[in-house]
Amino acid sequence: MADSDELEIPVKLKAIRPYVLLARDHDKRDPLVAYFCRRYAMETALALDKQDKSPEHRAFLFSLMDRLEKSKQELTPNEILSNELASQAHVENCSLKIFVYADNEDRAGRFHKAMVKSFYKSGLLFDVMQTFGELSDELQQTKKYAKWKVTHITSCQKRGETPHAGPLDEEGEEGAMAPGNLSFPVPPGVPSGASSFPPPDPSSQQPGPAYPPVNPNLIPPGMHAPPTTPEQPGTFQGGIPGPQPTPPSVGGQNSNTGFPKLSTDDFGKAQKYCKYAGSSLQYDDIPTAVDYLEKALRLLKTGKE
Repeated sequence: MADSDELEIPVKLKAIRPYVLLARDHDKRDPLVAYFCRRYAMETALALDKQDKSPEHRAFLFSLMDRLEKSKQELTPNEILSNELASQAHVENCSLKIFVYADNEDRAGRFHKAMVKSFYKSGLLFDVMQTFGELSDELQQTKKYAKWKVTHITSCQKRGETPHAGPLDEEGEEGAMAPGNLSFPVPPGVPSGASSFPPPDPSSQQPGPAYPPVNPNLIPPGMHAPPTTPEQPGTFQGGIPGPQPTPPSVGGQNSNTGFPKLSTDDFGKAQKYCKYAGSSLQYDDIPTAVDYLEKALRLLKTGKE
C-alpha cells in the first residue's frame, strides 16, 4: 500500500492537510511530534469520512493508518509515547517553544516569513494537542492569539502597512498592553534567547483562515518569554500578555497540616511546575527539573512563589 505521504490528500479532506504537512516537517526534527500530528489528522479525517465513504477517501485513510502504526512501532522504545501525560507535555513544550520564538520576534518588530510561519505552526500544534483532550483555558487563549497574529500580520502586509508589534488592547489601540513586571514560568527547554532557537524551515503551508481578534487580557500567564538577545538591556522581556497572578490566599496556616491555605490558582501553578519538571527530565535537563520542583515546593510550603 502506498505511503500516505505519497498520496494526494482528497479535496474533501483538505482540512487535515496542514497537519499532514506539519507532520512531514517534524519527521526528522521530532518524530514524536510528527506522530501526534498524524494522529490528530487521522481523528479529524475519520470524523469527516462519516460524510463521504468514497474509495479515494478510504485508500488515503488506510494508508494514513498504516503510517501511524509504522511510526508507533519505530517509536516504541521511546518511553514518552507510552505515557499519555508525558506525550502531552512534550507536544505542549514544542508548541510553546515555537510560540515564544514568534512572540519575541513580533514584540521586537521583526516581521518576517519565519516568524509568521512560527505563529502559524504553533497554532496548529495547539490544535494537535486536542488529541489528548480539551485544551486548558490558558492554551486555548494562546492558540487564538497565535492564529490572530497570523491574520493581523499577513493582512497588514497585503495592505502595505506595518503590523503592530505585540498585543493590542480590547479596542485595538496600541500601548494599552505595555509590558509590566510579568514573571511566569518558562516551559522546559525554552532557549535563553530567541536567537538560539532556530526558526522552523519554511514549508508549503499557507496561513489558515482568519480568526477574530481576541481580548489580549485573556492571554494566559503560561510562560515568561525570554529576551530576544541577552546583550540588549532595553529589550522587552515580558511574557504572554495576561492578568497578573492572583495573590495566594494565605490568610493563615491550615491548623491540621501546618501548611498555608492555597488558592485553586496556586494548586494549578504547583501542578504546572511539576509537569514542566517531568518534561525537563525527558530531555535529561536535570538543573531545569530541579528548579521547577523547588518552585513547586516553595509555593506549597509558603504559599508564595
